[in-house]
Amino acid sequence: MKQNPFREEFTTELKIGKKEFIEKFNKKFEHSDINFFSEFFKSLSSRKVNKSLIGNIEKDSFKLKRNSKMNSFNYATAVAKGKISDSENGTIIEVKINGFDYAFIPLYTILGIVFFISFIGMFGDFQFGIGVFLSFGIYLFTRNNMLKDLKKLKIELTNTFENLNE
Repeated sequence: MKQNPFREEFTTELKIGKKEFIEKFNKKFEHSDINFFSEFFKSLSSRKVNKSLIGNIEKDSFKLKRNSKMNSFNYATAVAKGKISDSENGTIIEVKINGFDYAFIPLYTILGIVFFISFIGMFGDFQFGIGVFLSFGIYLFTRNNMLKDLKKLKIELTNTFENLNE
């Protein structure tokens, strides 16, 4: 079975206690809802980006993503969900990162229709070939940005966890 390239999981064990981890981890990100509309309205405001992560932490879990502005090309799509649990040696953190943003489904639907119509029309007229290359190029661009964001979020979380462990 082929692994989904838009999902990644990892587990980290820290040498600090769960309560201490939650206190330190709370200071590392900006507390905010993670949804398309809250991100959109934040991008319109003139807020400063103070911290590299945004999200929420609850008693035994968290939900985070990279902090970005939507009007730039590096719109963050990957969302990390984690579970925090105690162990004999400290704290265990299980993280699942989903790199696919479901807000892109309407775009992919439109691109699929344009691609299909352009591909069929390409046999009759060369101008339809532009639609094929354009729709496929937009798809590849958004897909690659999602994969890059997944990797960046994993690196960011790994570095944050290592810094908290010290």
